[in-house]
Amino acid sequence: MLTADLISLLKLLLLGPLAYLIDLASAPLSPLFPFPLATTLHAARVGLAYKGRTRALGFDGAMKARGRGVEWAGYLVMCWGGSFITSFLQQTPPPQLLSPLPWINYLSIYTVISNPAFTALLPSPAILDTLLPIIDGLTRTFPISGAVLSTSNHANPAIRSSLMFQLLCGGLAASGGGIAATTLGVFTPDWRLSTPPILFTGFLGCLDFLAGAAAAALFGFLTASHPAYLPYLAAAKSLVPSLGGTHTKPAAEPAAALMTVLGARSVLVLFLSLVYATRAFMLHWYPMLVAPPVAAVPVAAVGRDGEKPTSAREATRIVVQDKEEGKKRV
Repeated sequence: MLTADLISLLKLLLLGPLAYLIDLASAPLSPLFPFPLATTLHAARVGLAYKGRTRALGFDGAMKARGRGVEWAGYLVMCWGGSFITSFLQQTPPPQLLSPLPWINYLSIYTVISNPAFTALLPSPAILDTLLPIIDGLTRTFPISGAVLSTSNHANPAIRSSLMFQLLCGGLAASGGGIAATTLGVFTPDWRLSTPPILFTGFLGCLDFLAGAAAAALFGFLTASHPAYLPYLAAAKSLVPSLGGTHTKPAAEPAAALMTVLGARSVLVLFLSLVYATRAFMLHWYPMLVAPPVAAVPVAAVGRDGEKPTSAREATRIVVQDKEEGKKRV
């Protein structure tokens, strides 16, 4: 009974608001800007990351000198790399090539994001990573869950029956843009093919892929996307009968599923937000907490008569004077 009460409380306090947020993010913003909030937030978040990376590397001016085409193409690779890779693996056309609307959505947002008057008001990347984990979780939830749904309902039986393929597509849906952008070197004006960063960057560098694959497994388990989950679903229902739920599921969803697609997406947003909040802490703030304090070293400058200077200004004057006299002697 206690477990059932905790699950009900979790759904009420966390999953309910997140489900509302997902519904809100799926709807067009307005008739004048008929694009979903989810894609608009994704365009803005990736635009900030791309612009910050080019500036950190010192290529912002060179990008402008080469023309807008290079910068726009690099930004779109970072935005859509995961979608293109998973579409290629599933042998389906990328949705961005079927309509001009995604191009208008993403490039219009990037035009605003890349404006110097706007970027000058933004905090540092560390602050953005710390404040926006729920945005990162929300924008990645849609491609990850979409990859699981598309592979589990694929026309090719080899794809449909492969759990490994589901997890692979989920991981690439979350991380493919960053992998493709770094491999192609799109943060520089002269693109060059290089080693994919996932092969040498360690755990934190692989976190996007690993978190995406784990989220795909979680979403697949909650929605019974593969027969391999069925024994574990039955065990979970036997241990906690309230997990089965009393609500009516849509006809398209398996009867064994623990949650609807919307409910499972809510869990994914929560899971991914916690992952990215932890990464922001480990990447930006934990090194500062564990770094040893730097001890102040007193200046040991001594005057020509053996007397210590009485101030930093006096020490500087002595050093400059000694250098000038040395030059005269030479």
